[in-house]
Amino acid sequence: MIAWVPSMAADEEKTSSAELQRLVALIQELASRATRSESVTDVFSRGFPTLHKCMPFDLAVAVMLEQNLDLYITAREGAEDLVNERLVERIRRTLESCIPVSFATTEVIVKSEEYELPSAPHDDLRHDVAVVLHLQNRAAGVLLLARSATPFREEERKILEIFSTQVSMLLGMIRARERIVNLADTDDLTGIWNKRFFRRQLPQEIERARTYSVPLSLLLFDIDDFKQINDSFGHIVGDVVLSELCGAVRESLRPPDFIARFGGDEFAVILPHTDLSGAVAVAERILTRVRSLTIPTDEESAIRCSISIGAAEYHFDDATANDFVRRADEKLYTAKRQGKNRYTA
Repeated sequence: MIAWVPSMAADEEKTSSAELQRLVALIQELASRATRSESVTDVFSRGFPTLHKCMPFDLAVAVMLEQNLDLYITAREGAEDLVNERLVERIRRTLESCIPVSFATTEVIVKSEEYELPSAPHDDLRHDVAVVLHLQNRAAGVLLLARSATPFREEERKILEIFSTQVSMLLGMIRARERIVNLADTDDLTGIWNKRFFRRQLPQEIERARTYSVPLSLLLFDIDDFKQINDSFGHIVGDVVLSELCGAVRESLRPPDFIARFGGDEFAVILPHTDLSGAVAVAERILTRVRSLTIPTDEESAIRCSISIGAAEYHFDDATANDFVRRADEKLYTAKRQGKNRYTA
Protein backbone atom coordinates (compact mmCIF):
# COMPACT_ATOMS: atom_id res chain seq x y z
CA MET A 1 0.00 0.00 0.00
CA ILE A 2 1.42 3.35 -1.00
CA ALA A 3 0.64 6.34 1.23
CA TRP A 4 0.12 9.68 -0.50
CA VAL A 5 2.22 12.51 0.99
CA PRO A 6 1.33 16.09 -0.05
CA SER A 7 4.19 17.71 -1.90
CA MET A 8 5.89 20.88 -0.68
CA ALA A 9 4.58 22.61 -3.80
CA ALA A 10 1.03 21.72 -2.78
CA ASP A 11 1.61 23.10 0.73
CA GLU A 12 3.03 26.31 -0.68
CA GLU A 13 0.07 26.61 -3.02
CA LYS A 14 -2.36 26.26 -0.09
CA THR A 15 -0.42 28.87 1.92
CA SER A 16 -0.36 31.24 -1.01
CA SER A 17 -4.09 30.76 -1.55
CA ALA A 18 -4.83 31.46 2.12
CA GLU A 19 -2.73 34.62 2.08
CA LEU A 20 -4.46 35.76 -1.10
CA GLN A 21 -7.84 35.27 0.55
CA ARG A 22 -6.71 37.30 3.56
CA LEU A 23 -5.48 40.06 1.27
CA VAL A 24 -8.76 40.20 -0.62
CA ALA A 25 -10.65 40.33 2.69
CA LEU A 26 -8.33 43.11 3.90
CA ILE A 27 -8.86 45.22 0.79
CA GLN A 28 -12.63 44.70 0.89
CA GLU A 29 -12.87 45.66 4.56
CA LEU A 30 -10.70 48.73 4.12
CA ALA A 31 -12.72 49.82 1.09
CA SER A 32 -15.95 49.44 3.07
CA ARG A 33 -14.56 51.84 5.67
CA ALA A 34 -14.04 54.62 3.13
CA THR A 35 -17.51 56.04 3.57
CA ARG A 36 -17.35 55.75 7.38
CA SER A 37 -13.92 57.31 7.92
CA GLU A 38 -14.26 61.02 8.52
CA SER A 39 -10.74 61.78 9.72
CA VAL A 40 -7.15 60.56 9.60
CA THR A 41 -7.61 59.17 13.12
CA ASP A 42 -10.58 57.10 11.91
CA VAL A 43 -8.52 55.56 9.11
CA PHE A 44 -5.81 54.26 11.41
CA SER A 45 -7.91 53.40 14.48
CA ARG A 46 -10.09 51.23 12.23
CA GLY A 47 -7.47 50.15 9.70
CA PHE A 48 -4.77 48.77 11.99
CA PRO A 49 -7.08 46.24 13.72
CA THR A 50 -8.14 45.10 10.25
CA LEU A 51 -4.50 44.65 9.26
CA HIS A 52 -3.87 42.70 12.48
CA LYS A 53 -6.24 40.00 11.21
CA CYS A 54 -3.77 39.36 8.34
CA MET A 55 -0.50 39.62 10.22
CA PRO A 56 0.19 39.75 13.97
CA PHE A 57 1.99 42.67 15.60
CA ASP A 58 2.26 44.19 19.05
CA LEU A 59 2.30 47.82 18.01
CA ALA A 60 1.59 49.85 14.88
CA VAL A 61 2.47 53.49 14.28
CA ALA A 62 1.46 55.72 11.42
CA VAL A 63 3.78 58.72 11.19
CA MET A 64 2.34 61.58 9.12
CA LEU A 65 4.71 64.33 8.01
CA GLU A 66 2.86 67.51 8.80
CA GLN A 67 4.28 70.56 10.61
CA ASN A 68 5.31 68.03 13.24
CA LEU A 69 5.60 64.25 13.26
CA ASP A 70 1.97 63.27 13.90
CA LEU A 71 1.70 59.77 15.41
CA TYR A 72 -1.34 57.48 15.26
CA ILE A 73 -0.69 54.48 17.50
CA THR A 74 -2.49 51.15 17.82
CA ALA A 75 -1.20 48.47 20.20
CA ARG A 76 -2.16 45.49 22.31
CA GLU A 77 -4.14 45.85 25.51
CA GLY A 78 -1.86 46.75 28.40
CA ALA A 79 1.00 47.79 26.13
CA GLU A 80 1.06 51.45 27.14
CA ASP A 81 4.64 51.04 28.40
CA LEU A 82 5.78 50.41 24.81
CA VAL A 83 5.10 54.06 23.91
CA ASN A 84 8.21 55.72 25.30
CA GLU A 85 11.31 57.68 24.31
CA ARG A 86 12.92 54.55 22.89
CA LEU A 87 9.99 54.18 20.51
CA VAL A 88 10.28 57.83 19.47
CA GLU A 89 13.96 57.39 18.67
CA ARG A 90 13.15 54.21 16.75
CA ILE A 91 10.58 56.14 14.73
CA ARG A 92 13.09 58.88 13.92
CA ARG A 93 15.66 56.29 12.75
CA THR A 94 13.03 54.52 10.66
CA LEU A 95 11.98 57.77 9.02
CA GLU A 96 15.54 58.71 8.15
CA SER A 97 16.18 55.25 6.69
CA CYS A 98 13.08 55.55 4.47
CA ILE A 99 13.17 59.28 3.67
CA PRO A 100 16.61 60.94 3.26
CA VAL A 101 15.87 63.90 5.55
CA SER A 102 16.89 64.53 9.15
CA PHE A 103 14.03 64.42 11.65
CA ALA A 104 16.24 64.70 14.74
CA THR A 105 14.69 67.97 15.94
CA THR A 106 11.16 67.66 14.54
CA GLU A 107 8.58 67.75 17.32
CA VAL A 108 6.54 64.58 17.86
CA ILE A 109 2.80 64.92 18.49
CA VAL A 110 0.73 61.86 19.46
CA LYS A 111 -2.61 62.38 17.72
CA SER A 112 -4.27 59.15 18.87
CA GLU A 113 -3.52 56.06 20.96
CA GLU A 114 -5.58 52.88 20.83
CA TYR A 115 -4.87 49.82 23.01
CA GLU A 116 -7.55 47.46 21.76
CA LEU A 117 -5.67 44.70 19.95
CA PRO A 118 -5.97 41.23 21.56
CA SER A 119 -3.85 41.01 24.69
CA ALA A 120 -0.68 38.87 24.51
CA PRO A 121 2.64 38.69 26.33
CA HIS A 122 5.14 41.13 24.88
CA ASP A 123 8.80 41.83 25.61
CA ASP A 124 11.05 44.28 23.85
CA LEU A 125 9.93 45.02 20.30
CA ARG A 126 12.85 43.25 18.65
CA HIS A 127 11.47 43.09 15.12
CA ASP A 128 9.91 45.74 12.89
CA VAL A 129 8.91 46.43 9.33
CA ALA A 130 8.21 49.79 7.71
CA VAL A 131 6.94 51.15 4.40
CA VAL A 132 6.61 54.68 3.08
CA LEU A 133 3.08 56.06 2.84
CA HIS A 134 2.59 58.07 -0.35
CA LEU A 135 -0.10 60.69 -0.89
CA GLN A 136 -0.50 62.58 -4.17
CA ASN A 137 2.86 61.30 -5.45
CA ARG A 138 4.82 62.46 -2.42
CA ALA A 139 6.13 60.76 0.70
CA ALA A 140 3.49 61.67 3.27
CA GLY A 141 4.68 59.44 6.10
CA VAL A 142 5.70 55.98 7.22
CA LEU A 143 3.84 52.95 8.55
CA LEU A 144 5.82 51.03 11.18
CA LEU A 145 4.86 47.67 12.70
CA ALA A 146 6.77 46.07 15.57
CA ARG A 147 6.53 42.83 17.54
CA SER A 148 8.53 40.79 20.02
CA ALA A 149 8.03 37.33 18.50
CA THR A 150 9.31 36.30 15.07
CA PRO A 151 10.85 38.53 12.39
CA PHE A 152 8.51 39.82 9.70
CA ARG A 153 8.51 37.77 6.53
CA GLU A 154 8.75 39.19 3.03
CA GLU A 155 5.13 38.19 2.44
CA GLU A 156 4.10 40.29 5.43
CA ARG A 157 5.99 43.27 4.06
CA LYS A 158 4.00 42.92 0.84
CA ILE A 159 0.77 42.84 2.84
CA LEU A 160 1.83 46.05 4.58
CA GLU A 161 2.59 47.66 1.22
CA ILE A 162 -0.88 46.74 -0.04
CA PHE A 163 -2.35 48.13 3.20
CA SER A 164 -0.36 51.34 2.65
CA THR A 165 -1.78 51.71 -0.86
CA GLN A 166 -5.34 51.30 0.41
CA VAL A 167 -4.75 53.76 3.26
CA SER A 168 -3.38 56.31 0.77
CA MET A 169 -6.61 56.03 -1.21
CA LEU A 170 -8.71 56.56 1.93
CA LEU A 171 -6.63 59.56 3.03
CA GLY A 172 -6.91 61.02 -0.45
CA MET A 173 -10.70 60.75 -0.28
CA ILE A 174 -10.75 62.41 3.16
CA ARG A 175 -8.52 65.25 1.97
CA ALA A 176 -10.78 65.75 -1.07
CA ARG A 177 -13.86 65.90 1.18
CA GLU A 178 -12.08 68.39 3.44
CA ARG A 179 -11.28 70.62 0.47
CA ILE A 180 -14.93 70.60 -0.60
CA VAL A 181 -16.09 71.43 2.93
CA ASN A 182 -13.46 74.15 3.22
CA LEU A 183 -14.76 75.78 0.04
CA ALA A 184 -18.16 76.10 1.71
CA ASP A 185 -16.61 77.37 4.95
CA THR A 186 -14.05 79.78 3.48
CA ASP A 187 -14.50 83.44 2.65
CA ASP A 188 -13.87 83.96 -1.08
CA LEU A 189 -12.15 87.31 -0.75
CA THR A 190 -9.82 86.85 2.21
CA GLY A 191 -9.32 83.07 2.24
CA ILE A 192 -10.09 82.86 5.97
CA TRP A 193 -13.00 81.04 7.61
CA ASN A 194 -16.45 82.51 7.11
CA LYS A 195 -19.32 83.17 9.52
CA ARG A 196 -20.81 79.73 8.88
CA PHE A 197 -17.62 78.06 10.10
CA PHE A 198 -17.40 80.44 13.06
CA ARG A 199 -20.94 79.61 14.22
CA ARG A 200 -20.14 75.91 14.07
CA GLN A 201 -16.66 76.13 15.62
CA LEU A 202 -17.36 78.43 18.57
CA PRO A 203 -19.87 76.09 20.31
CA GLN A 204 -17.36 73.24 19.91
CA GLU A 205 -14.63 75.31 21.58
CA ILE A 206 -17.04 76.32 24.34
CA GLU A 207 -17.91 72.69 24.99
CA ARG A 208 -14.22 71.81 25.13
CA ALA A 209 -13.58 74.65 27.59
CA ARG A 210 -16.44 73.46 29.79
CA THR A 211 -15.45 69.80 29.68
CA TYR A 212 -11.76 70.28 30.43
CA SER A 213 -12.01 73.50 32.47
CA VAL A 214 -9.61 75.36 30.19
CA PRO A 215 -9.81 79.06 29.33
CA LEU A 216 -11.24 80.36 26.07
CA SER A 217 -11.23 83.91 24.74
CA LEU A 218 -12.72 85.74 21.79
CA LEU A 219 -11.67 88.86 19.90
CA LEU A 220 -14.01 90.85 17.67
CA PHE A 221 -12.55 93.64 15.57
CA ASP A 222 -13.45 95.82 12.63
CA ILE A 223 -11.70 98.39 10.45
CA ASP A 224 -12.01 101.97 11.60
CA ASP A 225 -13.77 104.21 9.06
CA PHE A 226 -13.83 101.50 6.40
CA LYS A 227 -16.74 103.19 4.60
CA GLN A 228 -14.54 106.24 4.09
CA ILE A 229 -11.85 104.05 2.50
CA ASN A 230 -14.41 102.58 0.09
CA ASP A 231 -15.84 106.02 -0.73
CA SER A 232 -12.40 107.58 -1.32
CA PHE A 233 -10.62 104.80 -3.19
CA GLY A 234 -13.37 102.48 -4.46
CA HIS A 235 -14.48 99.00 -3.51
CA ILE A 236 -11.63 97.27 -5.35
CA VAL A 237 -9.08 98.99 -3.13
CA GLY A 238 -11.36 98.29 -0.18
CA ASP A 239 -11.18 94.58 -1.01
CA VAL A 240 -7.37 94.80 -1.14
CA VAL A 241 -7.38 96.42 2.31
CA LEU A 242 -9.53 93.58 3.69
CA SER A 243 -7.29 90.92 2.18
CA GLU A 244 -4.00 92.54 3.29
CA LEU A 245 -5.30 93.19 6.77
CA CYS A 246 -6.37 89.54 7.17
CA GLY A 247 -2.93 88.42 6.11
CA ALA A 248 -1.35 90.68 8.72
CA VAL A 249 -3.64 89.41 11.47
CA ARG A 250 -3.05 85.76 10.57
CA GLU A 251 0.69 86.30 10.94
CA SER A 252 0.03 87.46 14.51
CA LEU A 253 -1.84 84.29 15.55
CA ARG A 254 -0.79 80.85 16.75
CA PRO A 255 -1.62 77.63 14.82
CA PRO A 256 -4.56 76.67 17.11
CA ASP A 257 -6.26 80.09 16.79
CA PHE A 258 -9.16 80.63 14.37
CA ILE A 259 -9.88 83.84 12.46
CA ALA A 260 -13.16 84.25 10.61
CA ARG A 261 -14.85 86.99 8.64
CA PHE A 262 -17.84 87.80 10.82
CA GLY A 263 -19.40 90.50 8.66
CA GLY A 264 -18.45 93.02 5.94
CA ASP A 265 -15.41 94.50 7.70
CA GLU A 266 -15.90 92.74 11.03
CA PHE A 267 -13.83 89.74 12.06
CA ALA A 268 -13.69 87.25 14.92
CA VAL A 269 -10.70 85.45 16.41
CA ILE A 270 -11.25 82.37 18.60
CA LEU A 271 -8.40 81.85 21.06
CA PRO A 272 -8.45 78.33 22.59
CA HIS A 273 -6.61 77.75 25.89
CA THR A 274 -6.28 81.52 26.35
CA ASP A 275 -7.40 83.59 29.32
CA LEU A 276 -8.17 87.32 29.18
CA SER A 277 -4.58 88.40 29.83
CA GLY A 278 -3.46 86.18 26.96
CA ALA A 279 -6.18 87.61 24.72
CA VAL A 280 -4.98 91.14 25.56
CA ALA A 281 -1.45 90.16 24.54
CA VAL A 282 -2.78 88.87 21.20
CA ALA A 283 -4.84 92.06 20.71
CA GLU A 284 -1.76 94.23 21.33
CA ARG A 285 0.25 92.13 18.88
CA ILE A 286 -2.46 92.49 16.22
CA LEU A 287 -2.72 96.25 16.73
CA THR A 288 1.05 96.65 16.37
CA ARG A 289 1.08 94.59 13.18
CA VAL A 290 -1.87 96.46 11.61
CA ARG A 291 -0.45 99.89 12.51
CA SER A 292 2.69 99.04 10.53
CA LEU A 293 0.69 97.95 7.48
CA THR A 294 0.94 100.18 4.41
CA ILE A 295 -1.23 99.43 1.37
CA PRO A 296 -0.33 101.21 -1.89
CA THR A 297 -3.05 102.53 -4.23
CA ASP A 298 -3.18 103.25 -7.96
CA GLU A 299 -2.82 106.98 -7.26
CA GLU A 300 0.76 106.59 -6.00
CA SER A 301 -0.46 107.08 -2.46
CA ALA A 302 -0.87 104.61 0.36
CA ILE A 303 -3.49 103.62 2.89
CA ARG A 304 -2.70 103.15 6.54
CA CYS A 305 -5.67 101.74 8.39
CA SER A 306 -6.47 100.98 12.00
CA ILE A 307 -8.79 98.61 13.80
CA SER A 308 -10.73 98.51 17.05
CA ILE A 309 -10.84 95.30 19.08
CA GLY A 310 -13.13 93.94 21.76
CA ALA A 311 -11.84 91.07 23.92
CA ALA A 312 -13.82 88.73 26.19
CA GLU A 313 -13.04 85.57 28.12
CA TYR A 314 -15.62 82.78 28.24
CA HIS A 315 -17.60 82.61 31.49
CA PHE A 316 -19.23 79.39 32.58
CA ASP A 317 -22.44 81.31 33.29
CA ASP A 318 -22.73 82.33 29.63
CA ALA A 319 -25.98 80.63 28.62
CA THR A 320 -25.16 80.44 24.91
CA ALA A 321 -22.43 81.16 22.40
CA ASN A 322 -24.39 84.29 21.47
CA ASP A 323 -23.97 85.61 25.03
CA PHE A 324 -20.22 85.18 24.69
CA VAL A 325 -20.18 86.97 21.31
CA ARG A 326 -22.37 89.76 22.65
CA ARG A 327 -19.92 90.52 25.49
CA ALA A 328 -17.02 90.75 23.00
CA ASP A 329 -19.16 92.93 20.74
CA GLU A 330 -19.92 95.30 23.63
CA LYS A 331 -16.19 95.66 24.27
CA LEU A 332 -15.63 96.39 20.58
CA TYR A 333 -18.11 99.27 20.62
CA THR A 334 -16.54 100.57 23.82
CA ALA A 335 -13.23 100.74 21.97
CA LYS A 336 -14.99 102.65 19.19
CA ARG A 337 -16.49 105.16 21.62
CA GLN A 338 -13.13 105.67 23.32
CA GLY A 339 -11.49 106.84 20.10
CA LYS A 340 -10.83 103.75 17.93
CA ASN A 341 -7.41 102.24 17.07
CA ARG A 342 -7.34 100.39 20.39
CA TYR A 343 -8.67 97.37 22.27
CA THR A 344 -11.02 97.08 25.22
CA ALA A 345 -11.18 94.03 27.49
